[in-house]
Amino acid sequence: MALLEVKNVEVSYGPVNVAKGISFNIEEGSIVTILGANGAGKTTILRTISGLIEPEKGKVLFEGKEIQGLEPEVIVKMGISHVPEGREVFPDLTVHKNLMMGAFIRKDSQGVADDLKRVYNYFPVLQERKKQLSYTLSGGEQQMLVIGRAFMSRPKLLLLDEPSLGLAPFLVKNIFDIIKRINEQEKTTILLVEQNARMALAVAQHGYILEVGRMVMDDTTERLRENEDVKEFYLGIREEGIRGTRRWKKKKQWR
Repeated sequence: MALLEVKNVEVSYGPVNVAKGISFNIEEGSIVTILGANGAGKTTILRTISGLIEPEKGKVLFEGKEIQGLEPEVIVKMGISHVPEGREVFPDLTVHKNLMMGAFIRKDSQGVADDLKRVYNYFPVLQERKKQLSYTLSGGEQQMLVIGRAFMSRPKLLLLDEPSLGLAPFLVKNIFDIIKRINEQEKTTILLVEQNARMALAVAQHGYILEVGRMVMDDTTERLRENEDVKEFYLGIREEGIRGTRRWKKKKQWR
């Protein structure tokens, strides 16, 4: 049984249907990425999983239990933590207090203390700045903070929305290295939405491609990296002699 199953989910904003029968699975212990252009519906999928949006149709199952329509706090307690796009820190709280906000659902004080040490091990700069107000941090440090804060809830599934957005290349590599370490060392399952397709396909084991609210392709990331359409449209690699725009054919190709 998959850790997460999304089955035929449909979501609309007013008259606009932004998720059109979305279905996919995530196996426990894996990193899965969803790629797609801006407006394809990637963020909507994450918000639906975490309870911020209730789908009009379809089901979301976590460990075999339906969670669509549950309050976000309940979903967090079940083991899903969502890091939204935009580095939403609590600006007037210190780094330390921001991290502790991530553990608000927990009662195991020793476990919380141990996990705080783990966060500082993954992100040493946060320990150096633990008494600083979070609004004084750089963009990269704030991104580390929101990932660390989500980790403090001890999630089984971590949802990451554009963790590299607006970061310098050396910080992007650092963030993705830590994402991979968290997956490998903590056995945390990760669903990654990311515009940097090259980095996402490098750390994930499986990928889905979303176009205008529909899943048009899914495969192992190894095969996706070798797919000529993925190379051209997501990795910026163009074959000699190719002109114009291709479209995905049928379900797993450009329309």
